[in-house]
This record gives sequence, C-alpha cells and structure tokens, in this order.
Amino acid sequence: MREFLRELAAVAVAALIYYLVRGAVADRADEAFQRARDILELEQRLRLDWETAIHETILGSNVLIDLANGTYFWGHMPLLIVLAVWLWRSHRDTWRNFRNALLISGAVGAISYFLFPTAPPRLMPELGYIDTLVLRAAPAYQAQEVGVFVNPYAALPSLHVGWALLAGLAVWQTSKHPGMRALAAAIPMSQAWAVVATANHWTIDAFAGIAICAAAWMLVALLNRLSLRTPIQFNRR
Repeated sequence: MREFLRELAAVAVAALIYYLVRGAVADRADEAFQRARDILELEQRLRLDWETAIHETILGSNVLIDLANGTYFWGHMPLLIVLAVWLWRSHRDTWRNFRNALLISGAVGAISYFLFPTAPPRLMPELGYIDTLVLRAAPAYQAQEVGVFVNPYAALPSLHVGWALLAGLAVWQTSKHPGMRALAAAIPMSQAWAVVATANHWTIDAFAGIAICAAAWMLVALLNRLSLRTPIQFNRR
C-alpha cells in the first residue's frame, strides 16, 4: 500500500506540473487562433477536415450530444484512474509500462502546449462549432475548469485520444479474451470520435495524440528490452 501511495504521489506531482504548464499560455490568443486556422487549412488540403460533418451529426440529437460529452469526460481522467488502480492490483508490469508511457507523453504534450498553443474548434463559433459541454451543461466537466490549471488553447496534441490509446494498449496487453480486446479497441476509437464531435479538438490533434502516445509506448517497450539485455556488472577489486 505504501508503494502504491508513493507511485500515486509521483504521478500526482507530474500531473500538477502538466496542468500548470497547460495554464501558462492562456494569454497567447492571437497565436492560438492563427494556428487553429492554419491547421484547418492543412486539413482541407489533406481532406482530413472531418470536424464539421462529425460535429453537425450530433447537434440534432441530445442523446448523441450527451453520449459524446460523457465519453469525452468519463473516458478520460476517471477511466485512467480506475484503470491505474486495477493495473496496480492485478497487472503490475503493465502498470509500470502504462505509467511510464503516460509520463513521457505528458511531458511531450506539455512542451507542445507551451510552444504551439492552438485554439480548439469550440472557440470558433463563426465556423459553426458549438461547445456541446456548455450547451448541455455538463457539471462534471465544468467543475474541473479551475483558473490556473486551464489552458483553452491546449488542443495540439489531443492527449484525451492519446491517453485513451495507452489505456486501450494496457487492457489489450492484460487479456486475450475477445470481449476485453474489443473494449481495448473501443476506448481510443470512442474518444477520438468524442473529441471531434464535441468540438474540443481538430482531427490533426487526434492524430498527433495517437502518434505521441504510440511512440511513448514503443519507447517504454524498447527500454524494457534493453534493460533485460544489459548484464549485471560486478565490481572487481
């Protein structure tokens, strides 16, 4: 139990630093909105501008809006906390991989938020986007919007999607049961849909989150292999 609390404290400190960095660039609005317009232009050239079609699909249905809002919120931090406790209790090796990949990707994400502040679609209503979390008054989401920790321009990358990918990889690694494997695939896929449907991220943000977190997971796996191959050196007198 003490070891778990120590690990939990370490992750909590890392999360605090991450959110403080996120909130450090909230005054760079002009830069953030220009980068958002540049991203949209790039998506249009690549035919990846799926935001409008996906977003408009849910606007006519309160059920779909609530589903997207719920997936966006509950499929992020609450899911990660539950998964972390379960992995710690039942799959310690996978927990370490999951934890390390979270920390690495979180560090990369924080650097990106600081260097490349980007406005999300929901802050650009002139393009037809609506903040569905405000539209349907999602109190759980609004409760986490606490002053210094908030960066409205932390769209690139989407760690909502990236960390959902890590959660899916961790679940996939722990079980070969078809139901668990289906759940593992559904976690990142549903979150990728939700972040775009709720107008919280651009499509490229989702791809960037996937790329960063997949690279973090592979880096952790590589470091694990290297550590196993490194022979133990004994000092000789």
